[in-house]
Parts: sequence; C-alpha cells; structure tokens
Amino acid sequence: MNALSIFLGEFWPPFIGVTFGLSVVWLARRSASDGYPPFIGPKSFTELSGFVKNQQRQLLHEASTEAFAGWRSFIPVVLFAAMFAVGAALGRTLPKVTTVPDSLWVHPGFAALFAALGGSLAGRLGVRHLRPFLKASIERTQHAA
Repeated sequence: MNALSIFLGEFWPPFIGVTFGLSVVWLARRSASDGYPPFIGPKSFTELSGFVKNQQRQLLHEASTEAFAGWRSFIPVVLFAAMFAVGAALGRTLPKVTTVPDSLWVHPGFAALFAALGGSLAGRLGVRHLRPFLKASIERTQHAA
C-alpha cells in the first residue's frame, strides 16, 4: 500500500503539468494554419501522397476538424500525458521501494521510455480515428472536381 501511495504522489504533478502544457501547445497549434492534431502529420497517411503539399494540409485540416470536434481533440494529449506521468512516477517510485539505484538516469530513463510509448500510441490512435474522415474529405474533393 505504501508503494501505491508513493506512486500516486509522484504521478499527479507530471500528469497535470504535461496535460496543461501540451493542451496549451495544442490549442495554439490548432489556431495556426495547419491545425492538425499532435503526433499526426501529412506523412502519417498514404492516401495523401497523390496531392500537393498545400492540398495535403487542407485535406488533413478539414478531416481533423471533423474528427476531433470538441473535447475529443484532447484525448491524444491526455493519453500521452498519462503515459509520461506513469514513466516519471515509476522512475521515482522504484528506487524508493526496490533495490533499483536512485541515480540520475532512472528518472528520465523511465519518463522517456513511457513518453515514447505514449506518443506512439497516441499517434496510432489519432491516425486510426482520423483516417475515415480523411477518406471522406478526399472523396468530396474528387467528386467536386
């Protein structure tokens, strides 16, 4: 039970900080010209390879506006923040409850490992959610031409 209380005490500060920081960055990026979600870009979709760069951005922006309406746009951010916070909390908890040495590499090592996993998972989930909207946007563009 002591390990769980230590873990939860170490989990919340990075989770809140990363969620708030990435949310601000995401809102700023969304108001910018490209406006697509974090962890996703035009290179994430093979469907966009036949379009010029400006058209890729426009199609991706339209699809992401439809797919990530409202609070759904923050799901990848919260997922990444949760994974990062788990890694940071494990990096600080393990030396306190096990024989893992309390050295400088443990904290950022676990945080970086889980951040990479969280970024990959958030990107994959975002691409999976966005792909049907992108295909519909491409079909609308092709039917209009």
